[in-house]
Amino acid sequence: MSYKTLFAILVVFLALPVLSRADVTGSYFAVVVRDIEISSDWYEQVLGLVEQSRLTEENRYDIVNLAGRGLAVELLALADAVDRPPGRLEGPFKLGFLVDNIRLFVADLPDSISAPEIIFDETNGLLLIQLRDPDENIIQVMQLLNPGESVKR
Repeated sequence: MSYKTLFAILVVFLALPVLSRADVTGSYFAVVVRDIEISSDWYEQVLGLVEQSRLTEENRYDIVNLAGRGLAVELLALADAVDRPPGRLEGPFKLGFLVDNIRLFVADLPDSISAPEIIFDETNGLLLIQLRDPDENIIQVMQLLNPGESVKR
């Protein structure tokens, strides 16, 4: 699967809320990773996702699709011969998704992960944490606050 195809799929996915009045019921992102097994284990252990499918084409790519808790993640390990976007070996830089209770999410993280600081972003009306996967991609988990909602520190 080429990056152009992946980009086209992502554009269509992101446009869906604009094209429909249906409620968004989950989030999706895809990440190019160095080691499919290490990354798959991290997303399973840290985010509680479960492997849904696996696709391999020898000397081209390995793909693992994981899902759970309203989140779907596609991990791609590409062979050296596969074209990548200029300047990027893995990526993207930062990904994110929403939860309804950030403190509960942090409390549910495995003991192997140091509890991240919950940041209050007053400008955007949200609480957030940042995690780093094995490839140093930033996974930003956010809780939207109701307008005027105060935050206990």
